[in-house]
Amino acid sequence: MTASTALPSDLEAVVAFHGHLCPGLVIGYRAALAAVSALHVGRAPDEDLVLLAENDSCSVDAFQAMLSTTLGKGNLRFIDNGKQVFTLFDRRSGRAVRVAFRYDAMDGIADDRAARIAHLLEAPTDGLFHVNMVLIQAPAMAQRLPTFRCARCQEGAMGTRTVMSEDQVYCLPCARDLGLVSDGL
Repeated sequence: MTASTALPSDLEAVVAFHGHLCPGLVIGYRAALAAVSALHVGRAPDEDLVLLAENDSCSVDAFQAMLSTTLGKGNLRFIDNGKQVFTLFDRRSGRAVRVAFRYDAMDGIADDRAARIAHLLEAPTDGLFHVNMVLIQAPAMAQRLPTFRCARCQEGAMGTRTVMSEDQVYCLPCARDLGLVSDGL
């Protein structure tokens, strides 16, 4: 890709969602394309697709923009493994694909943003990712949970993110301030 080469229109939409073009976003873009190709799926109107993202980097935004797997809908799950690994589960078929960025994918590429982006856009999928169909248990559907008022700050907090002490309900920040829970929970 040269400076005068236009981006694919679907990548332009991803860039518009994310705010800028960067190597991490292109990794996510290419990973999402690989997952879509393996599962033969498209954008999720509801919770039909679930993404298990093993990182919280720019790459995840590509899946959100392209496949509508979002935290708000409950079909984006963050697993803090610090890996550029994405498992996409299709509820309709019960199938899942794991797309893992290869450790050696950037070997020999200059530490230059434009060179890295060009390589990520041009390299064959198997040069960038390990793509494998996997068997996983269907992730639970998103749930609407009750909200409780914190006895200290008076703000509402999801019931699963509260602490009960002496018949009082506290949100996690207030529970931490009061020494009821540690930062590690």
